Amino acid sequence: MKILHTSDWHLGKLFHAVNLLGDQRHVLGQIVAMVEDEKPDAVVVAGDVYDRAVPSAEAVDLLDWVLTEIVDRLATPTILIAGNHDSPDRLQFGSTLLKKNGLHVAGRVHGDLTPVRVGKDGNEGFLCSVPFLEPAVVREYLNDNSIATHEAALRAITRRFRDMVPVGAPSVLVAHAYVAGGSPSDSERTLSVGGADQVAVNCFDGFSYAALGHLHRPQNVSSPLLA
Repeated sequence: MKILHTSDWHLGKLFHAVNLLGDQRHVLGQIVAMVEDEKPDAVVVAGDVYDRAVPSAEAVDLLDWVLTEIVDRLATPTILIAGNHDSPDRLQFGSTLLKKNGLHVAGRVHGDLTPVRVGKDGNEGFLCSVPFLEPAVVREYLNDNSIATHEAALRAITRRFRDMVPVGAPSVLVAHAYVAGGSPSDSERTLSVGGADQVAVNCFDGFSYAALGHLHRPQNVSSPLLA
């Protein structure tokens, strides 16, 4: 199973009052070309699709263009989840219809918590989509009053996904989270204090790969760092 892992597009972002949409379209064009050349089994967008909960019309148009290229013209299944900058309900709109054409959107956790099967010819795997989780939302969804932290919420959802994936099958967790021990960059905007939003790396145990978003650089984090 081959996937193209991207995240944190932040479409519509302004940099010192300069609109970056032109630059973002250029980069997304390079991603489309990469999909055309590499022919992955799936494309992953691991959260923060937009830079704000109510994106501009131009940002929405840009997302429409790139997804049409990847999902429609190149017929590549795409997994897209909400990050902390996105509006879960706005991103979720139309998801039931869209998945019939290969676009799998997880704006929020809801009843259709099902892994997406991708690949072919004996090279198949499962992608498990976990959008940015607010503990209160997961607590209500699972009717579990013990869920009080981001880590507890993530563990509860990933546990359900692990139970759904066939034993021995490759599995990819797609999530948007701040992993403890990870290295942030200057481009993130902190939305919590005291590390309250951090999760332990062993939350991802049992998956073949974790396709994460939120921290804007490649990461190499191992469990011993958290001992």
